Amino acid sequence: MTLRWPAPLLALAFAAGCAVAPPEPAPRLTPSAEITPNFVVPDARARMVFLAREEWALFGWPVVRNQDAESVLEFPAGVEATHEVQGSMLTRVLMYWYRVSNAPIVGNQGELRPWSAAFISWIARSAGLPQDVFPSTVLHWDYIEHALNGGDGARFVARDVRAYAPQVGDLLCAPRGEAFVAEVRSFEDLRRGAYHCDLVVERRAGELDVIGGNVLDAVSLTHVALDADGRALPTPTRPWVVVLEQR
Repeated sequence: MTLRWPAPLLALAFAAGCAVAPPEPAPRLTPSAEITPNFVVPDARARMVFLAREEWALFGWPVVRNQDAESVLEFPAGVEATHEVQGSMLTRVLMYWYRVSNAPIVGNQGELRPWSAAFISWIARSAGLPQDVFPSTVLHWDYIEHALNGGDGARFVARDVRAYAPQVGDLLCAPRGEAFVAEVRSFEDLRRGAYHCDLVVERRAGELDVIGGNVLDAVSLTHVALDADGRALPTPTRPWVVVLEQR
């Protein structure tokens, strides 16, 4: 049964409610050196690594195998293989691309354009890095060149892969395409062209874990072998030439 209040009582109750004084504001706390926060806000480097791992998980944790020949993706037992054109995966790829570029992602033949640089740029933007620190681009060369020209005071500095041991948060880059790989055999040969870069997310004795986009049509993790001095060893599929050190 619905109760109906007489109009005079309803008006009186409303008026009384409006007359109630607002609560006193909570007292402001004075910062004290004795108060220690129980959490740590990660910096941009940590956010980039976190975001890369999250996107890798969304794609089903694929790992690149057989890097010395025709590479394949291996998924954990019970996890369905993913691909860039699957509905939910395509949504992510479009997000990466259109967050950093207004250019069409679909080519004249209906294929998706390479989106690995858009993925790295999306990570940088989402982690809070401004444009003047890491430019948004769908070409890896744009931010490689930015690091080459940034000087020692820049956040990202280009390092010769033969002389620098990559750390978590750095970007490891290689030329791609048979003809261009033949031209860019070392750090001294760096020039505008097609590259691929992965984000270093973990470092162990003798090995790195790197995550990149559009690696066999997914966000994938690759194990990178290190030499005795901790420097990345090139493979036929990834002839590493430059590391972008994040400082």
